[in-house]
Amino acid sequence: MDLSHLNPPQRSAVLTTEGPLLVLAGAGSGKTRVITHRICHLLDKKVPARSILAVTFTNKAASEMKERVVHMAGQRALGVTLSTFHAFGAEVLKEHLSKLGWPKKFAIVDTGDQIALVRRAMKERQIDDKVFDSRKVLTLISRAKSSGTEPQAKPDGEEGEDIELVAHLVFPLYQLALKAQGAVDFDDLIVFPSRIFEKHPEVKEQFAKRFRYIMVDEYQDTNKAQLDLLRHLGDSHRNVCVVGDDDQCIYSWRGAEVRNILDFESLFPGGKEVRLEQNYRSNQVILDAANSVIEKNPDRRAKRMWSEVKGGPRITLCTAPSEEDEARWVASEVKRAIVEGLSSDEIAILYRVNGQSRFLEEFLREREVRYEVIGGSEFFDLREVKDVIAYFRVIANPKDEISLLRIVNTPARGIGDVTMERLTGWALEQKVHLFEAMGRAAEVETLPKGAAEKLGEFVALIERYRKAFNKGNLSHLTRELLAEIQFIDSARASAPSLAAGDRKAKAVAHVIQSLEVYEKREGKKASLLTYLNRLSLDTKSDEEEPHHQAGRVTLMTLHGAKGLEWKLVFMVGVEEDLLPHSGMQGELPNPEEERRLCYVGMTRARDRLVMTRAATRIKRGKELARTPSRFLADIPEQLCDVVELAAIPVGPPTVKEQSFFSALRDRLKSEKEPVVAAGSGLDSQSTDR
Repeated sequence: MDLSHLNPPQRSAVLTTEGPLLVLAGAGSGKTRVITHRICHLLDKKVPARSILAVTFTNKAASEMKERVVHMAGQRALGVTLSTFHAFGAEVLKEHLSKLGWPKKFAIVDTGDQIALVRRAMKERQIDDKVFDSRKVLTLISRAKSSGTEPQAKPDGEEGEDIELVAHLVFPLYQLALKAQGAVDFDDLIVFPSRIFEKHPEVKEQFAKRFRYIMVDEYQDTNKAQLDLLRHLGDSHRNVCVVGDDDQCIYSWRGAEVRNILDFESLFPGGKEVRLEQNYRSNQVILDAANSVIEKNPDRRAKRMWSEVKGGPRITLCTAPSEEDEARWVASEVKRAIVEGLSSDEIAILYRVNGQSRFLEEFLREREVRYEVIGGSEFFDLREVKDVIAYFRVIANPKDEISLLRIVNTPARGIGDVTMERLTGWALEQKVHLFEAMGRAAEVETLPKGAAEKLGEFVALIERYRKAFNKGNLSHLTRELLAEIQFIDSARASAPSLAAGDRKAKAVAHVIQSLEVYEKREGKKASLLTYLNRLSLDTKSDEEEPHHQAGRVTLMTLHGAKGLEWKLVFMVGVEEDLLPHSGMQGELPNPEEERRLCYVGMTRARDRLVMTRAATRIKRGKELARTPSRFLADIPEQLCDVVELAAIPVGPPTVKEQSFFSALRDRLKSEKEPVVAAGSGLDSQSTDR
């Protein structure tokens, strides 16, 4: 393979095949090129394709990488395992989960099912889910699993002790419920393989022998559980190559651990480091500004991004009197750029929290600018889709009580809440699964008149289709089932309009279509349970992937923008309490990660970067003065053009009376080093994730 078009550090990363290797890949430095060329180089060295494992975080990234490798190396590359962490974990569990006492066939629960299980466990522990947020409890459980532990109750007197105690009490019941249903959650897909490797060294040896070369993309996003899995797999041969950038570690709130990069040498002794510092995306002005911001982080691996594209337009720093003025000006600048010939696809407006988009949308509409807000509800969150999937889950696994309760009266068949409450109580007394209790409903004397017969009809329906689905022809049977229960007619009847009814019918049709595609791909191997597990994995792995429509300006959070790029980028709300944020949903502030987030936002821009802030914002009906972000003070003055839409109404000295930067530094100095108080931020209920 010709490596002459790679720069020297890229070539070094490709040619270093033995032993631990950390490729520090700065923003826009061509990391995907390095990974794909490295795989092809291993194949050229006669390494069998089945001995190579490359893992990343999204299906999109994995499939694109696989396409590139096959294009470069031909059919011999088809045997390379290129997948997400979760998909790889699922493959391990498919063979070996029974070693942990789970059934051989298992289901993967989605987030909605997890929350339902948490609520059920809270009810059993007599904990009010109106007082304690079940989503927050689930988050604590997930974080504990990701760190390789169980949720621990904090000692009395420590902040957050109550919610920590709830998670501690709920966790055993939550895990027990998963096991009873023969199900695992997404964290288990990572944690359980490591547990199997620890308890069964022969299984670990089997996988280590097969996968002799391991590569990890976006290594800065790995958590403790993923690190443990990598170390198990690489224990014997130590050929572990990780590619990532500690300066882009922005997901600590979901378990990402920046120390996995910072401590690489101690985690993988004898490792080599290669730095990719040449940026192929942005001009040098943008990179100099971004470097100046990120260099202030105290704990990082030193690197400085550079570009062959010297110069470029200076960065625009705009101060507006209010958030409305800020949005109005941004919308006008977007419109002007489009009129001057820039495609809408090449423009993005990035913000810290979703709530910031409201005024931006209003003024873009006013100027007739087509835009798309990325981060809305996903297709698989639609009610009708979830209902159809719940039917699939029950047919594949009648022990799935969450799905069972969802569909038992959907569409309505006269099985009400009173019936299900009494039947559930009876099932607990008799220590039988709910589906079995439905089949024995005639034994439950407290049920309303006629309920036992209706439950019997429902059980017969499910059993009949279970037998049918086991023989294949999944999409045809789905149409039969939905027609028999008049599912689409019921969905249309519940819609507020004919158009809404059509959308519901189309959503159901899309599910059947996805099932048909799966059947064509898998042939005789197609099964309902495998389809459901693939669906869960695909939905989970791609939930961070934006699905953008052509010809529109992109509006999205800074977190969502990672990995993307545009010619013109607006970063709005660059203020203290927003960027850096004062702490999301009760979380403590993390100034170092916020600085990394600012760096990520700045390096999304190829040609031009505009950073804006408002001098005042409305919070709970009051107009409050805003302080410029400390990150603005780190950008050298000579790299910036300052736009002041009006004098900042916060008292002397005003920005008009002295330079923007000296005023900014005076403001920050007068506050010493600002320590951001938790919970003081704007729009704390808005989430960016």
